[in-house]
Amino acid sequence: MFIGYLKTGFEDCLEDLINENPLFDFELLKQTYNSYPQYCFAAYENSKIVGVLSAYSFEKYLYVNVIEVISSYEDILKRLISLLIRNFSQENILILIENKKSKELESLGFKIHSDFVRFIHSGEAVAFNFSNSTAKQVSGEHYDEVSRRVDKKVFNLSREDYIKTDCVFSNSLKLSTGYGYLHSYVVNKRFIKISPWIMDNEAFLDAEKLLRGVLYYRGLKKIYGYAPKNIKEIVELYQNYKFKINGDFKLMYLKDKPNIVLDNLYAI
Repeated sequence: MFIGYLKTGFEDCLEDLINENPLFDFELLKQTYNSYPQYCFAAYENSKIVGVLSAYSFEKYLYVNVIEVISSYEDILKRLISLLIRNFSQENILILIENKKSKELESLGFKIHSDFVRFIHSGEAVAFNFSNSTAKQVSGEHYDEVSRRVDKKVFNLSREDYIKTDCVFSNSLKLSTGYGYLHSYVVNKRFIKISPWIMDNEAFLDAEKLLRGVLYYRGLKKIYGYAPKNIKEIVELYQNYKFKINGDFKLMYLKDKPNIVLDNLYAI
């Protein structure tokens, strides 16, 4: 087995990972590799990738946005993260990981920032009005301006390049009001991912409009997103629109604890 940097041509080596996890974020991995190949690692068994990690660089930390390991190679998870730490020992690291895998990260020095859940909407009918007037209100006319302002308020750093370019795909749907923004994109033929979704303080009515918008435009596919578990208003909004909890996660950090305002973070 070889464990090291992700190699060019990796697209043809991921079949087993994609088949095992229908939520495997192949496009995000490709896009991150194009921007930051130095933060992308993989474990190869013969010509197959059995584990992969990619991270995006923000000004205060590396954010691990893809971490996937075939179940029969579970020990690879810790080795991939150890490799990232070893190569970038001065960096703060942030990662969203399944609860059952969090203990492995604790043994590497990671601490728990907060609890998250994955919500999935599976096409269950939801009765709501989405008029032409509402469509105009969430049309994203001022998406760049609003996203820059509210995102910085939540993450306490500038993520402008990420929002404008690196998390945007050819199939992205960008919705916004004057008080928040919601970005979604196609993961594969079956799934849409909401990421990121950020709101101003007390902007619950606008958050509801944005969620209605993504359901209206994307509702023929399954839609999922990762949200803070203990923010009552956010959890209730998802549940009111027939999203079901589909897994528990931990947001974890290594070294300095990031200052993230969870009350305004509807999907990371």
